Amino acid sequence: MDSWGKFIEGYLINNVHGDTTIVGAVDSAALIGADGTVWAATSGFALNHATQVEVAKEDGSYEKITIDERSHLLDALNFKGDTTKMKKGGVHFLGIKWIVLDGFSGEGYYTQYFKSQTGGAAVTVTGAGNLIIATWNSAKPATVIKDGVTKQTKQSVGFCNNAVDDLSKVLVQSGL
Repeated sequence: MDSWGKFIEGYLINNVHGDTTIVGAVDSAALIGADGTVWAATSGFALNHATQVEVAKEDGSYEKITIDERSHLLDALNFKGDTTKMKKGGVHFLGIKWIVLDGFSGEGYYTQYFKSQTGGAAVTVTGAGNLIIATWNSAKPATVIKDGVTKQTKQSVGFCNNAVDDLSKVLVQSGL
């Protein structure tokens, strides 16, 4: 595993948050440079450049359009989730259409939150333009270890958001 892969493994997949370790905190994750280069990603993670999506037209009918998933994701981040300003077609990645929720402005980064039918996602853009993407799935297992006690649970919004927030701070403090 390369050094960026260790960031995904150590901060996102298995997150140490304070005195608590969450094994399996997120389902899928990626670190992507400002130029679009994937630094590291979980198996199968990809942002497709030509995804076909169906969108409603004003007359109530539907049309198929092709979107660039990274471009639409950046649109959501740049407009801080304001769907009235975003490109037609919405946010799609990993074969899922995501509902745009609230966002959070941290020191040197912005995180946008998303919801799907089975979970959600947290996506950060740092001041340098780099992306941290992580998803969670409420059907997937997670293990919480605290004070030597192990508890089996499921992935959750809190696990994912904390993991992304923790790594966001590390990247910003490193100038990335």
